[in-house]
Amino acid sequence: MEGLENSEAMKTNTRIYFLPLLILVMASAVAAAGEKVAEAELHENVTNAFINPAKTSILPRVLIIGDSISIGYTDPVRGMLKGVAGVFRPPVNCQHSGYGLAQIKTWLGTGKWDVIHFNFGIWDTHMVDTNGKLVRGVDMSPPAGGIRVRHTPEQYRENLAKILEVLKGTGAKLIWASTTPIMSRTGERFEAIPTLNRTAAELMKSRGVAIDDLYEFVLPHVKEWQAPDKVHFNAEGNKQLGRQVADCIQRAIEAKDQ
Repeated sequence: MEGLENSEAMKTNTRIYFLPLLILVMASAVAAAGEKVAEAELHENVTNAFINPAKTSILPRVLIIGDSISIGYTDPVRGMLKGVAGVFRPPVNCQHSGYGLAQIKTWLGTGKWDVIHFNFGIWDTHMVDTNGKLVRGVDMSPPAGGIRVRHTPEQYRENLAKILEVLKGTGAKLIWASTTPIMSRTGERFEAIPTLNRTAAELMKSRGVAIDDLYEFVLPHVKEWQAPDKVHFNAEGNKQLGRQVADCIQRAIEAKDQ
């Protein structure tokens, strides 16, 4: 009996010792998730966006590439193109053009794509430190400490040009989506996205790529459609973006069939 009591006491002490450690590890994991957790909470349909259709479908195959804005409209697009196309996306936030360049071949896989709707931009305008880590609350003039914009317009164009080379090789109809506005920014920070949109539009036009101008589409309706963070979109905004994107994709499918 005494041995059993000692054993139980040891188990209790062990649990007491490991419980704080477990809590600390879990807290660290949540902190590391940081932006991903917050971002997921902005999209009730984020899980559905990452559930791709069966690869055996005979419908035209569409690939959506983009950041969390595209995550928000992916599911509405699928609903609107039900029976018309199978709509896929990488199961991640596609972030910025540099990340896209590094991952694009993985996202394309080995299957055939009929239409690819793609965008990079918001993450390219982030301010980052010397390690590439996001820094919030600074303007476009780099303060002391090496803080800079993640990609200059020139770097952005160079990345997009290289991504285009890969996408052109798929034989798919390509649709570039302009980057939606961040209404919480002002002055030079606000203009960062229009500047990249002009840079991208010039490149896409020179390469014969269709443009889905989501920036101009949402700008008159941002007060109704954007979430309180003035970056992402509420349910109505995602629905409206989904309709716009689905219409562009459907036209591309019909043009490909002609």
